[in-house]
Amino acid sequence: MSSRRPERRLPASVWRRTGVRVLALQAVGLVLAFGVAGVLAGMAIHRTTEEANRIDVLGEAASLDDEWRHKGVVHLPFTITKRSRLWHGFEYGLTGPAGQSLAGDVLLAKDPTPGWSRRDSAKGLVLAYTEILPDGGRLTVGRDLSTEQRQMGELAALLALCGLAGVATCLATAYLTTRWTWRRLDQLSSTAALVAAGRLDVRSPVRNAERPDEMDEVGLAFNAMLDRISRLVEQLGRVTTDVAHDMRRPLTRLRQKLGRLGRAANADPAVVAEIERLDDDFQEILRTFDALLQLAEIEGSARPEGLVDLAEVAAQIAEALRPDIENSGRSLEARMQAVQVAGDTDLLAQALANLLENALRHTPPGAHIELRVEADGGAPTVRVRDNGPGIPAELRGLALAPLGRLEASRSTPGSGLGLAIAASVAQRHGARLELADAAPGLDVSIAFPPPRPWPPTPAPRTA
Repeated sequence: MSSRRPERRLPASVWRRTGVRVLALQAVGLVLAFGVAGVLAGMAIHRTTEEANRIDVLGEAASLDDEWRHKGVVHLPFTITKRSRLWHGFEYGLTGPAGQSLAGDVLLAKDPTPGWSRRDSAKGLVLAYTEILPDGGRLTVGRDLSTEQRQMGELAALLALCGLAGVATCLATAYLTTRWTWRRLDQLSSTAALVAAGRLDVRSPVRNAERPDEMDEVGLAFNAMLDRISRLVEQLGRVTTDVAHDMRRPLTRLRQKLGRLGRAANADPAVVAEIERLDDDFQEILRTFDALLQLAEIEGSARPEGLVDLAEVAAQIAEALRPDIENSGRSLEARMQAVQVAGDTDLLAQALANLLENALRHTPPGAHIELRVEADGGAPTVRVRDNGPGIPAELRGLALAPLGRLEASRSTPGSGLGLAIAASVAQRHGARLELADAAPGLDVSIAFPPPRPWPPTPAPRTA
């Protein structure tokens, strides 16, 4: 088995990564957590600050109460004016019995409501406490809330910065710790893709087989599965080849005996005709065994790398089969565009011959067969179309299977391996064989990957 590491494939979209979605959910969770923490912290600070402000306001109100109790209510306007001039965070409002403003902030002295309230003053929002004086007037003392608002703004900004820093740190940490997992998942996915393309010689890399982590355990299980599949495929191919070889020899001997029997029975035309029919059957069986051997040989070969002119190969096959096609009452049209593929000339010729023979065998006389080689969007493509009965979409998978024959074709000669061999050749070349509706008829296409550019030949040095 080859130990060559599989090539890495980038995902079609970063968002398709499970790790990216998990990190995104973690980021959302962190943002929500910091948001909730900010709201709770704000509520706690607000409650603590308001309790402190209420104590300060009640203390200032008690001080003013001492003033009017010792000096009389009439002295309050002078005291409030003095304290307003020496402002230390409090706002005042004094209203007379008739509701007129006597001192302090006019806004606070306007329609004061006894008890606690939040009110606007000339300097901003205040937490105010209003009490009724003995003469019917009202005294309002307020604590400026601008400090609290500033603190809340600073807290919100700090929490936002902490949240961004926390999200960035968590995402960076999570990325660094999970990046190796993503890389190993990419390797496993690339290996699986190569296996799906028919490569059974690749294996998933394992870092430590003696003390495996969870990713190593997945890789070991995957490799064990591939080892078993490879052994089964190898055994199946060997059995198929051995059976084909072993059966071919006695069948060849039987055919030779039939030939001798036919020459000895020239006097009886019925016996000769029966022997000829038996000989045709033996030839068909031998062709089937030859096709099975060829299919096993193709599936066991390495992927060819040399550049081949696909149009030249197709033109040679078209000219070789044109007499048989035209003598059968069908027509062949070949249109070639010069393209190159990395491949094997003999295998490509066999695949194209099988496609044309399949069209010849399964179309009625008078049918038109078309062979085209083109560069379809940069991908070299060979296409065989006919206007015969075609294959229903639900039966195309059966038509590509080895020995798969549709009911309508069981009475026609053939091994049922022509399309299977062509599909195997396509797979060996990294290409894709597809059956489609030609409306009417069948459209068989083989799309090859663009050939890799060869490295430029260095120019010879001159002395």
